[in-house]
Amino acid sequence: MRIHSLFIITFLSFSSIYAQSPSDSSAPTPENQVVSFLQGLNPKQLSDVHFQLVTVTPAHTVTTAFGHSALRVYSGKQFDKTDFYIDFGEYDESPGFVWRFLKGEALFFVKIRTMANAYTFWDTTGRGIYTSEFILDDTQKMKFANAILKVMSDKKNGYEYDNFESNCVTFIRDIIGDVYGKALALETDANKSTWRARLLPYSQTIFWLRFCEKLLLDHDTDIQRDSNKIIYLPYDLLFAVEDAKITKEKEMVHPDFLKMPESFDLLGNFVFALFVGIVLSQIPGYLRKRFSNLGTKVFGFISIVAGAFTLLVLLLTSFPFMNDTIMILVFTPIDYILWKKDKFSDATFKKYLYLRLGMLSLAFLLRISILPQSIDAALFFTCVYFGLIFYNLRKDSSSNLQATSSN
Repeated sequence: MRIHSLFIITFLSFSSIYAQSPSDSSAPTPENQVVSFLQGLNPKQLSDVHFQLVTVTPAHTVTTAFGHSALRVYSGKQFDKTDFYIDFGEYDESPGFVWRFLKGEALFFVKIRTMANAYTFWDTTGRGIYTSEFILDDTQKMKFANAILKVMSDKKNGYEYDNFESNCVTFIRDIIGDVYGKALALETDANKSTWRARLLPYSQTIFWLRFCEKLLLDHDTDIQRDSNKIIYLPYDLLFAVEDAKITKEKEMVHPDFLKMPESFDLLGNFVFALFVGIVLSQIPGYLRKRFSNLGTKVFGFISIVAGAFTLLVLLLTSFPFMNDTIMILVFTPIDYILWKKDKFSDATFKKYLYLRLGMLSLAFLLRISILPQSIDAALFFTCVYFGLIFYNLRKDSSSNLQATSSN
């Protein structure tokens, strides 16, 4: 990881919901305050200093589907002036941001706010906030403070965002590893240890996100990742620190009024049923006579839209986790010929069929060799569909030839 602007904005939920904003230069900024606070820590203060993981629950839109992660550090009374919310993935929402992000040129920043300010915002959204306090000795607390300061210094001019390898979660994950001297790990089943697999439960209830996930993510997202690199989502980070037993039991700071429903893959199940119908429409006999034209129109529409969308993403964006998607061989704008079949000669249509069968064969060879990608259902149904189209064409041609010979 890591496109049409709506899908790009989807992944911004890994970053902050806040945009950079101008402030009064004469007043100390939260950034200056937290730097002074962390740099000024001494052994006598450490017992009163707390470091926490903040986890915000998901919501119902593409921009909020994944939840959010941040760090909290405070001393003394909570929500007081020395209670800081540290976000490692805020962005500058100035004019042209979406275009810069699409081009892979947008910068993200470490942003500090007071916890009271962050709470006020999340309260307006109705989303839940949980805090998990890290179990630290004094030495580890100093390491935690220094690790935060180092990231703030290293990224003071911003950093290039990467949905899977450089976002708010991954910064916190790596800080935790530095503090405890051991990489944080998330233990998963083998079939759930890819970037795509971790994303799927979130995309199943959001049509647009599921649509983009199926079309755009390439083989990079289907590579088995180790137990550390698989952590890039807020809840996975929370699960990992809980499994490692390095935090106290999480506490609810704000109730979750939205309460996301259990995942149901509406788009996946609908498309599966649709493609079964499309394939059935080409089976010789009654089904073909009754539904062939409808099935062809439906498949042509899906392929033209999906193919054009995917092609635009490949041409206009520079995200490495989309560069090698082989879906462009499965769905393509040239299926316009299928949609307007009656306007093309038999010879042109036959050449088109040979081209499409060649594209699908190439997609299959890439799928089983150098570019393994989770597109099996789409590839299977499309191959069967064009196989039936080709079979029917040959059968019709043979029948026409026999009829001509008889006459």
